[in-house]
Amino acid sequence: MSKQWFNEKEQVKTKVPLLISLWLVKVFPLPVVCVIVFPISFFYFLFSKRARVEIRRFQNQMKTFTGGHIPHNPSIYKTIFSFSLCLVERIAGWIGKIDEEDIFYNDDDIDDYWDNLKNGQGCFLFISHLGNSDLIRSLSTFSKAGFEKVVPVTVIMEIKSSEKFNNILKSVNPDYELTALDPSDITPETIISLQEKIKNGEIVVVAGDRISARTSNRVIKTKFLGKKANFPYGSFLLASLLACPTYFCFGLRDYPVMIRPVNAVYMHRSDIDFTDCRRSERDERVTQLCESYVMTLEKYCMWFPNQWYNFFDFWKEGE
Repeated sequence: MSKQWFNEKEQVKTKVPLLISLWLVKVFPLPVVCVIVFPISFFYFLFSKRARVEIRRFQNQMKTFTGGHIPHNPSIYKTIFSFSLCLVERIAGWIGKIDEEDIFYNDDDIDDYWDNLKNGQGCFLFISHLGNSDLIRSLSTFSKAGFEKVVPVTVIMEIKSSEKFNNILKSVNPDYELTALDPSDITPETIISLQEKIKNGEIVVVAGDRISARTSNRVIKTKFLGKKANFPYGSFLLASLLACPTYFCFGLRDYPVMIRPVNAVYMHRSDIDFTDCRRSERDERVTQLCESYVMTLEKYCMWFPNQWYNFFDFWKEGE
């Protein structure tokens, strides 16, 4: 029987593989590390039945949704290898081996986003487990936007579900612990604190494609790739409470298995406004925000099908 992601134990039971990965990324050029990752990802492909099953489930659902027309020839191994490269890039971003010159910014709403930050306006970012969102938030300056400024980022995430990996990140980035907030720790006082952060021009980030272990009964059911799935009500409610510019942000590799990848940032501003939202209208607008996010996520899934890293039954209990 398929489990929800939060019922799965952390796959890595020891820090040794992560420490070895950190050492490799520190010592060798990234293309060399990516070559080393190739046989490791093939081993994972052979022995992780759950990953193969869930990747196939996702790809079959996409084929049904698109009538069989999916670009970039998706495959189970390409997804696993792409995921391995993503983990390497996460570590490289946090230790400073990937800088802003390695990132391509698209001509979408990125200028609107930067303009808000320049003007001291905080933002709320919805990310996903499609592609490498960690690469985005590991960047500390926005010099390409014409100014040098460190913008504090608060990331809301299930810290305990990937505790070992998070501890490794803390060892290379001492600020990591200060900028990560577990959903279980959110209280009315926390929301007031987040509102203050937004007023001070900071960024709040949350994944919109994973429900919380502690609020799995509070979900928004909406169709994703043609079949109903559960999305986290609390994440979209938080956006309504902060009532600030809200963006859907994706960090994606142009080609999933390139040794020297081109990473691109896609930024879309939500047109759902909560600044004048009455309490009686809030739930309706929260649902609209979720549906808008899901439609955007669908589009990028179809463009980058090998970079979907939710290795569990995404549609379980959605119907």
